[in-house]
Amino acid sequence: MIKLYFTDFWRSYNQNDNFFVSMMKRYNIDYEINSENPDIIIYSVFGNKHKLYKNAKKIFFTGENRSPRPEADLNLTFSFTNNYNNIRMPLWLLYMGGRFYNSEWTNIKLSPKNDAEFCNFVYSNNIDSRNNFCLNLMKYKHVVCGGGCLNNIGGKVHNKFTFQKKFKFSIAFENGKGDGYVTEKIFQAYQSNTIPIYIGTKDVIKDFNPETFINGNDFDTLDELIKYVIKVDNDNELYNSYMNKPVFSKKWLNIFNDKEEKYFKDIFYRIKACLPE
Repeated sequence: MIKLYFTDFWRSYNQNDNFFVSMMKRYNIDYEINSENPDIIIYSVFGNKHKLYKNAKKIFFTGENRSPRPEADLNLTFSFTNNYNNIRMPLWLLYMGGRFYNSEWTNIKLSPKNDAEFCNFVYSNNIDSRNNFCLNLMKYKHVVCGGGCLNNIGGKVHNKFTFQKKFKFSIAFENGKGDGYVTEKIFQAYQSNTIPIYIGTKDVIKDFNPETFINGNDFDTLDELIKYVIKVDNDNELYNSYMNKPVFSKKWLNIFNDKEEKYFKDIFYRIKACLPE
């Protein structure tokens, strides 16, 4: 039995219901959550409690814009590097509910909703360039802001998914830029059947189909990006060109269609390899 413990994750992280636990169940491995004497610690960036566990093997996971840790026995990060025993595991993958081989994901496509509200903006971290983009876009049409930033609905939304479903577009800017750094923001926009307006890493096209989102990286200025969003909003043919196509890149479609689940099993077996002999 594997004695497992998670630490230094975000506050709402559930020890008993997460991607890694789902993986253990998927591959029929006995495990227990053990904070006293774990064999393996899976830790993230929100603290240093992992340092208290001197005898456990350490697996570093980050969905933040942080590099692999050379002291970790295994790194699971957004990075494409092969250094420090690293596997690229972008944060959006954890928002898939622990489902691995599943044709449901390969079939995600946007469908038109011309009668929907214009655009939404849901963020907690104030980043000037992102806020300014939203404010300037509002000069064209009202953008509904449901997070802590620029909130204009009288309070934060309780369910982002349900909220976003009402709109044609979602502003899906990352908090920062880093090679391979793709978070849940663009994925949640897709889940809500809205066209993501994205700015972040250029590597996003390695994860998602560039024909299904507005890639702000393709524009020299935010003003040019706004003009293009306005054009899409007013041109049904252009708007519909984003619809009815797989949202994932060919690489990820192949991963999700692989009945042998090689990508996910590689993660699992490299976690298992960290067990003390």
